[in-house]
Amino acid sequence: MAGVGFELKKLFRARTVAGHLKAYSFSVLITTGPFILLTGMVLAVQLLFWVFHVPLYENHLFVASSVYAFIFSQILSAGFAKVVTRYVSDCISIESYRDVTASCFGLITILLLLGSIAAGIFFWHSPLSLLEKMGAYLFFSLLLTIWAENVYLTALKKFKALLWGFAAGVSLSVLCVYLLLKTTAFTPAVSALMGVNMGLAVMSGLFLSQIIRFFGIPQGGRHFAFLPHFDRDWRLFVYALLFSSGVFLPNIIIWMSTDWGHTVADTYRYAPLYDIVTFYAFLSILPLMVIFVVYMETRFYETYANYFQAITQKGNFNDIEAMRKTMIHTLWFELRSAMEFQFLITMVFLACGSYILAWAHIETKAINMFDVLLMAAYFIGVFQILGIIFEYFDAQRQLVRISIVFFGVNAILNMLGVLFAGEISYGFTFFLAAAISLGYAWQQLSHYVKRIHYYVFCGQPMFYQQHVGWPTLLARRMYGPTVDAMDKEDDILHETSK
Repeated sequence: MAGVGFELKKLFRARTVAGHLKAYSFSVLITTGPFILLTGMVLAVQLLFWVFHVPLYENHLFVASSVYAFIFSQILSAGFAKVVTRYVSDCISIESYRDVTASCFGLITILLLLGSIAAGIFFWHSPLSLLEKMGAYLFFSLLLTIWAENVYLTALKKFKALLWGFAAGVSLSVLCVYLLLKTTAFTPAVSALMGVNMGLAVMSGLFLSQIIRFFGIPQGGRHFAFLPHFDRDWRLFVYALLFSSGVFLPNIIIWMSTDWGHTVADTYRYAPLYDIVTFYAFLSILPLMVIFVVYMETRFYETYANYFQAITQKGNFNDIEAMRKTMIHTLWFELRSAMEFQFLITMVFLACGSYILAWAHIETKAINMFDVLLMAAYFIGVFQILGIIFEYFDAQRQLVRISIVFFGVNAILNMLGVLFAGEISYGFTFFLAAAISLGYAWQQLSHYVKRIHYYVFCGQPMFYQQHVGWPTLLARRMYGPTVDAMDKEDDILHETSK
């Protein structure tokens, strides 16, 4: 994301109010676009439901379908997206673009195949109508497709195209829902799902056209050439899967194990009160991600690049040590600055949240829980930043450790809270799990950066020996024994022949 951060940072050089407003708009869009996308559509559809006096059952059915599609598409795609991001970065770094667009189709194929199996199992005994099942399945599938495309969109740096894509998709979704509610005999939930799917399909198509325009049409490309990266970077897959699962685990436990959970159409189980408050709490950390991408990450990356440049260009020990000290100082300084800024934002949410939630007719017990969830979201936001720093150093073992702690502590504390403490533990056990996980991740990062010389010079094997697992064997079987070697010369010859 550092490359995106440098591009966004250029926008802030404008000295006018309009220029800064534009820069912040693009920054928010790139860093938190998917989250805002789903939120905006769901809220707009609920407003239309209110205008058309839609029965409460239909509203619950649409919201439950949306919640399940968003959460489980995120969990399913997180690990794949993390590994393929590394593959795309490698392709760009050596200017090998032949298989990039093809790999996008391959990633979408894998996600849709796994998603179809999961959806088939989930809906097998559901009493929902065929249209309701198909609408929810398409919603889930389109989100999987968009999450896959986001891996490639971060490399495009065409922010206007992304802005228009998001705007067109959301606007068309709301318009289609309005027309379907007004002119068709479909049930409101089916109309809403169909309208949203139309907008998401257009958005996905616009994003895919940008990817093809940038990387080219896949002519004879290898759609699954990224598979060997799952052998090299399987720890990244585990980290992303456990982190995304851990974030939503408290919600799922409360859905399934408490009387806050409600069953919709004998199919979905969710807890509207807890989910709404959690959603508002996580809204508070959106500024943290913007500040991280635009400021902290770019400043840290400069010192990080200087440190490794001193090593690779055979600088003397004094030069390398000076770059190390500068890098570590910049890391902790920028991290503290980002945390202080976000803490102020969290305090604003803390001060205003009770009034806003009360105005929205949220129950008092949920408002009290909101204060604790705000701090939990704050800890998770910082935890996520520490994970990105570990990725910079390719400290994959540490990533797996902190993700296991995060998921495990979340599971244990939330289950114990539900079993022995009841409602008083809702949100508080999540807060404790986030605090413990952040403390452990902070300790791991501090230990790592203090010994960075050891990990760089002595922690690497003397002779690189590639691990060959079934993903690599499968790729070699499809494309030959050299599939896991990115050959820049072959790519140049391919481009010349065109």
